[in-house]
Amino acid sequence: MFFHIDYDKGAAISGWLAPDNPSAVPKILVRRPGEEDIEILATVDRPDVRDLGVHATGLVGFNIDDAIVKRLADVEDIELLEADTGILIYRRFKKGKHIERKFFLFDSSIRPIEKLGGRSKNLFTLTYPSTERYGFETMLVLINNNFNKSIFMSGRSSYPRYSHFLSNAKFATAALLNDPFEELAQRLVILNLIQKSDSTHMLPLLFTGLTALSDFSRDLPVEDSKALLTKFRNLTDEEREAFTSPMTRMFGCIPGETPERRHVTGALENLASMDLVGVRSRFRDFSALLAGILGHDLAGDYEPAVHPSISALADRLSRISLVADLLEDDLALYSFAEESIVSALSDDANVVARDTQTM
Repeated sequence: MFFHIDYDKGAAISGWLAPDNPSAVPKILVRRPGEEDIEILATVDRPDVRDLGVHATGLVGFNIDDAIVKRLADVEDIELLEADTGILIYRRFKKGKHIERKFFLFDSSIRPIEKLGGRSKNLFTLTYPSTERYGFETMLVLINNNFNKSIFMSGRSSYPRYSHFLSNAKFATAALLNDPFEELAQRLVILNLIQKSDSTHMLPLLFTGLTALSDFSRDLPVEDSKALLTKFRNLTDEEREAFTSPMTRMFGCIPGETPERRHVTGALENLASMDLVGVRSRFRDFSALLAGILGHDLAGDYEPAVHPSISALADRLSRISLVADLLEDDLALYSFAEESIVSALSDDANVVARDTQTM
């Protein structure tokens, strides 16, 4: 998908949208609080877009005016979405309410921090959670959206794949890491619950990159260490690949690479280039430092809690050598990162203590 907003003059919003199907006529959804959505078709011919090669006919342009939305200039909270995918392409910037920053949070967990995502919708103009669901071209369009100056993105996307584009687009970046055994336990429990529900067809959409583990997670003996060991002994090649150090893959590998020890060094170098890196076990420290970067507190007094069943399964997994082998690179990466974070926080605390003593 490609799109661009040409202008918002208050009484008129103009732009173009080219969907994934280059021969389809684009449909735009106009959304306002408390009102029914309005769906419109592109009616403006844009030969310039056709010449770019992203649409067959160039019939991709649209104009939103008072004929479509009454008193459009007075509608502060209006959204434009690509109708078929629901991807947000425009929302009006609210001066004094929205953060005038572009920010990407690389959250390595299958279960993102709900509080950050919830508050981001009020503090940023455009928000895109779970970015791993978007294709490469769509991601580049979202990242390089020059019309909007307030964007929040988060997900399990590949950092090496997008770091250059994020840097050029002036995004601040942060990473939030999770203990590898705890993360694996969380993934297995969530996938197991989905397998027991009527939502198995939603698995590819909800948890991109984890469909290879759907059979493994079915009938999972989470409370039986011996049965767990047997399950891991009988992994298929596809399952083994999906289990192998996903955090190192996310921060140190280009798409298609299988994590190796050399990628741990690359991942650490990539993490060092970010504005902020944190671990879930020290989330309050992470959220306080993030508030300093953004100028707003996204988390408040929230602190992620680990369900006892997740903790118990993580403990069982940590005692299985086959699992430790699969997570070898992630365990090394997390250990190095956590040690550096704890050391940095301790140094900052010592500086504060010394400054307080000399006052």
